Amino acid sequence: MTTPSSPAVDPRLVTALSDECESIGRQLRHMGQNLSILQTQLTTMRPAAPAAAPVQVPAYVPQPAPQHVAPQPQYLRPPSPPQQPSVPWQPSPPKQPSVPWWQRDGVISRLLAIAGVAVTLIGVVMLLVLAAQAGFFGPPLRVIGGAALSGALIFAGFRVYGRPGGRVGAIALAATGFAGLYLDVMAASVLYGWIVSPLSMVIAFGIAAAGVSVAVRWNSEPLALLIVLGAALAAPALAGALTLSLIGFLVALQVAGFSAQLGRDWKYLGMARTAPVVIVLIAAIIGVSLFDGMQVDSSALTISAVVVSLIGLSGAVALQWKGSPSRDGVAGAWSSATFIVATLPLLGVDVLLGDQMAALLYGVMALVFLSGAAVGAALSTHLRMGIAGTGAVALLLCCVAGSPQSLTAAVLLAVATVFIVIAGSTGSRFVCALGSVFAAIGLIGFLESASPSMLMTSRAASAHLDALTALTSLTAIGVLVAFVWVMSRLALVSENNIAVAWAISGMGILYAATCALVASGIEIWGGTTGFVFGHSAATVVWMLAATSALVFGLNNREHAHTMLGTGLTLTCAALAKLFLFDLATLSGLVRGVAFLVVGLLLLLVGTRYARAFGKADQINSASAAR
Repeated sequence: MTTPSSPAVDPRLVTALSDECESIGRQLRHMGQNLSILQTQLTTMRPAAPAAAPVQVPAYVPQPAPQHVAPQPQYLRPPSPPQQPSVPWQPSPPKQPSVPWWQRDGVISRLLAIAGVAVTLIGVVMLLVLAAQAGFFGPPLRVIGGAALSGALIFAGFRVYGRPGGRVGAIALAATGFAGLYLDVMAASVLYGWIVSPLSMVIAFGIAAAGVSVAVRWNSEPLALLIVLGAALAAPALAGALTLSLIGFLVALQVAGFSAQLGRDWKYLGMARTAPVVIVLIAAIIGVSLFDGMQVDSSALTISAVVVSLIGLSGAVALQWKGSPSRDGVAGAWSSATFIVATLPLLGVDVLLGDQMAALLYGVMALVFLSGAAVGAALSTHLRMGIAGTGAVALLLCCVAGSPQSLTAAVLLAVATVFIVIAGSTGSRFVCALGSVFAAIGLIGFLESASPSMLMTSRAASAHLDALTALTSLTAIGVLVAFVWVMSRLALVSENNIAVAWAISGMGILYAATCALVASGIEIWGGTTGFVFGHSAATVVWMLAATSALVFGLNNREHAHTMLGTGLTLTCAALAKLFLFDLATLSGLVRGVAFLVVGLLLLLVGTRYARAFGKADQINSASAAR
């Protein structure tokens, strides 16, 4: 008797069950990782937050194995892909409450320190000035007492600096001491005459430089600011007037504070050491120009302005050379602004000088600044723009001071043309902007010297128009042509709008050409005859311009609309001038020549347009026949 064999095991069913078990295991592991992350988050939350309910992990209940049946395809399911763990949620940090400015660390102490410096320096000034006026103490006792007090303050500052929390107090004490010593030396020279002015300025420079070196050692820009500003603000009270001695002491402060800025991005020290001497110089220049009896000589003021501007230029160049930490950012911007402020007195000394001397001074200044901006590639961009702008202002003042009033507009327009041509060659929009400023001022001057009312009658034209007017008109034409060229060169206008720019500029060119023709006619043939010939030639030029615009529009389809409108406008203007002005003003022969030329040009352009439209119709007919 044969024993029945056991049924065969389906291998595909075994594989499917194995894959399902592996997938369930991956899901359980993923669930365990998420529970661990959740438990970590719950333990790191603040106690005030409500505790989360514990998560029950469902127990795995294995399904009973299915009884063996015939293998079916539905048992072969692909395993589910493993899930990626989610990014854990991070609570946002709580917002910190804003602290009032008076409760911030060090604010009150700094304010009290600055107030202490100011009050103490006022006391030193009172000791040196008011006591002298009232006769209290003697001059030696005042000077020695001020020096002793200042030395004691400096010594106390060094002692306090090394103690915990003593930095603010040390800065205030040292700043008061150095500024007091500076004022003491100034009083010994200005009030009592014990020290000659040049030597006292050298001593004061040494004191200020020593104080600034302490600021560098302590790495404290506030200390340098307090020394410079404290001495500068109290110095006028000691001088009692706007004198050369006061200017010299302030120049010493300007130079003494420069070394501290080398290699450091100290932002405000440059302006603090420059602004006091600039303000005093401007006040002295205004006082000398408006009032008599000032104790300052004009030539000395001019030399002082030159020195201050050169110090400002050299300082800005040294601070913004390639690789300097104060080249870019806020420090670089303040340095460039300091240079511009330093040149302000020099730009105003023309009220103290004659026209020739002012023109010479401004010419040299423009040459130095413009050439420096051109070759100073290692300087920062904003400093080069500041130097070039200052040089352009100096050149403008040179043109105004050095040329006759009737020739000023022509000179300005010629300079504007040079600037614009250079801008087109170098691709510099800043130079183009400088040229535009010169052009605007020159065109305003041109309109004042050759206004439309001067072209209406022979008497007005003969009285105001001459050869210089014709020269100015030609320079105006040149600058208008150059300006439209540079706009296209620098892509200031799109190619679609360049025809509009030419049309607008062409109106100004026609007006300048009319002025040039009338002025040239008066200069060649005299009053009435020249006026007649000039206007007749101007009418012909208007019609020639209209004809050129219309023909250009026919040959250039992309600008046809703009040129057609411009040409028709000029045609109407030329015909209006011919019938309304020339017919009543010009003589018979000249009037006939003008009508003849204008009529021939109208016939020419009309024929040209008729031929163009005829060709277009012929082409369209041929296309339709095909």
